[in-house]
Amino acid sequence: MNKLFQRCLFVFLFIYILLSACLGAVVDMRLDISSDSFASSEPGVWESPIQNAKFPFDEAIYSWFAALENNEGFRLYIRFGMEDKRQSPWLYGGFWGKVKPRPDDILTSFTSGVIDLDQILLKKKAQSFQFRVVSEGDKVLSAPPSIHFIYTDNQATTDTLKKFAVPKVKGKSIILDIPFRSQNDSSGNSIINTCQSAALSSALEYFGKKINLEDIVQLIYDPEYDTKGIWPRIIATAHHYGFKAYIDRFRTWDDVRATLAENKAILASITMPKDGDYIDPPYSSMGGHIVVLNGVTEDGRVIVTDSSLSLKNKGYRLQWLVPDFEKIWMQRKGGVGLVVCPPKDAKLKEVKYLPPFASYKKENK
Repeated sequence: MNKLFQRCLFVFLFIYILLSACLGAVVDMRLDISSDSFASSEPGVWESPIQNAKFPFDEAIYSWFAALENNEGFRLYIRFGMEDKRQSPWLYGGFWGKVKPRPDDILTSFTSGVIDLDQILLKKKAQSFQFRVVSEGDKVLSAPPSIHFIYTDNQATTDTLKKFAVPKVKGKSIILDIPFRSQNDSSGNSIINTCQSAALSSALEYFGKKINLEDIVQLIYDPEYDTKGIWPRIIATAHHYGFKAYIDRFRTWDDVRATLAENKAILASITMPKDGDYIDPPYSSMGGHIVVLNGVTEDGRVIVTDSSLSLKNKGYRLQWLVPDFEKIWMQRKGGVGLVVCPPKDAKLKEVKYLPPFASYKKENK
């Protein structure tokens, strides 16, 4: 980078850091509910213990892990105890495996909130939650899934922020050498809107397991919503191929660095509206999209693997400026990341050289 551009970038970064420090009123809590903690309430139905939240929350995300046998399947439901002491109905949170046709009376919303595909959004805060698993396959479920749940207070009080502040971590800036996978099947045919499958296939290939895109799409695709990008299904697909995986939220770049330093792949869920006062992004806008994070450099660049740019012969080690990528990931999507863990004895493959940042302004005109 030339000196003038580098100085301008450092000014932007400094302003951005100051603004970020002023805007932090969000607190997250992570919780795992094991399979064996569920109790059978009737044949083929299991319920978790009621979980009392550490603080009232207005948003949540979740993923599941289930080792299903042939012809097994389940539907997941969630209900909430609200601050006003009322209880929500059971809301539908998705399915996995072989299931019967979806019942007509399934609810995904109530007066105080909604499960929007893979994200729980509440107009009033909840203070407790509970999961229900219903066996739906030709064969009765041998065991309920385990659940990973992250709840969030987006308007946390000062006391809550202090009490539940996450300890700061420090990680080395490394750039993982994530391979590029396009949104094409094994015959070279394009499968549209499969960024999430391409991102997962890149992550699995990095760890030594190459899977055809169409095989991943088949598992991730949700026919009930006619969509390929639901977060719990992406995590469950990674589990299906033998990888530990979980959903998480990344609020700081130090958290990102620390996770990547453990040789974990992060699939970042982003959205980029037009006219977002960006500095120098690689494209002008983008709807819901998923990329793989290779890493973040010390001089303020985020490196990603982005399947959407395969037609332009780009997307491999694509460079963003930190303030731009933070806007479309941490600010727009709450830093949602789908984390795939390395298998035992997997080697960390690091990029040793990156070219300088090259402006995209001319090509985006």
